[in-house]
Amino acid sequence: MKSTSATLLLLASSLSLSNAFVPGSTAFTRTPPTQTKKTSSTAVHDARPDFEFSFEVPKKGIADVGTAEVKLPPLLENSEIIVVRYDLPFGLNAAPDEASGQVVVTKDGSGGEKVGDILRQTTYWRGREPGIFDVSKNAANFDLVIQALVTNDLSVADDIVLVFERPL
Repeated sequence: MKSTSATLLLLASSLSLSNAFVPGSTAFTRTPPTQTKKTSSTAVHDARPDFEFSFEVPKKGIADVGTAEVKLPPLLENSEIIVVRYDLPFGLNAAPDEASGQVVVTKDGSGGEKVGDILRQTTYWRGREPGIFDVSKNAANFDLVIQALVTNDLSVADDIVLVFERPL
């Protein structure tokens, strides 16, 4: 893929108030890796326990939305989950990967994501209601992934949560 289309630089939230990346506080969380020896995607789901983790749902002002409790089946044989929180606006370099069929990080980010990490989930907003968008299930429709990412703007939240699966 061409570099212009291979790199997604998401300054999605910058559409609202800024035109550049604004570094802010980021949170980086790891879940312990689980290891098994299976080869097929189905075998990975059957042999490995799901990742289980939680994170505070982004909020705006004093509105407290709560905590998201997530159970996510692994895509890879040997991996860990990385949860990254960025203040908005933020930057992310990721693109569809033809080999895996997933959206994969193409350049290390300041929040802790690394080249090769698979973007699994992101927070998204329907009006003022937050949700979790499953990037992996929608990776074939990259435009839809981008649409979900850009719903995270300063009119509804101050930050975004991204969930990555990192190969070990």
